[in-house]
Amino acid sequence: MADCRWEADLSELNKPFAGKVALVTGGSQGIGLAIALELARQGADIAFNYLRDHSKAKTAESNILQQGVRCLRVRAQLLDSEQIDSLIDAVGDEYGRLDILVNNAASGIQRPALELEERHWDWTLGINSRAPWLCAKKATRLMQPGSHIINITSLGSERVLPNYSFVGVSKAALEALTRYLAVELGPLGISVNAVSAGYIDTRALRTFQNWNEILEQAEKKTPAGRTLTAKDVADLVVFLCTERATMIRGQVIVVDGGLSLLG
Repeated sequence: MADCRWEADLSELNKPFAGKVALVTGGSQGIGLAIALELARQGADIAFNYLRDHSKAKTAESNILQQGVRCLRVRAQLLDSEQIDSLIDAVGDEYGRLDILVNNAASGIQRPALELEERHWDWTLGINSRAPWLCAKKATRLMQPGSHIINITSLGSERVLPNYSFVGVSKAALEALTRYLAVELGPLGISVNAVSAGYIDTRALRTFQNWNEILEQAEKKTPAGRTLTAKDVADLVVFLCTERATMIRGQVIVVDGGLSLLG
């Protein structure tokens, strides 16, 4: 009997999110996939949405299933509030609950502000700011006390980066939303925080014309001695979803190896 209890305790340590359900928007690639995989490794059942690349989404689903958890793959355009409703409803139908929402999906147009158009504003703010609000609003109906919402933001919310204006504005709005939701959802037992990630070699970064130079400088200058990885971001997200982080609320936590300290 003692051995059985020991095995159960060890399993609980290895899979602390067993029995939990996590939804990661934009979870088929990049940072989103890294977060989904890390949550799955630690026992959480996963749901994620994607938009265009069916092959990549199926591969992500397969990799998540290999962690021994369940996975729900849903195609959903987050500009469409009805599709957001359908996404959250699908999670409810499949799992009956939601413990972790990671608002990771993001988009934007890489141009100077004066060359952008109203449709670019609507697209960028719609996906990066409006959709996280709608996802959180709908998701809370499935959440119990002890649940978590994590918003993925970037340093461009407060620093001026080349050709990043609308994305920067949308991320600043997302960080403000994080603070307001943290206060409003606190009495419901739901914690809300944001993670601001530094430069990572992802498809999104490669939309920058000088992405090679960015990564080269990051590798040379990062005080931590190496460049940031998607796994570093995932580790922080996972920590913020544990009981040990319960008193961290409404914060924007930077993970970049100290690079932003250099200006």
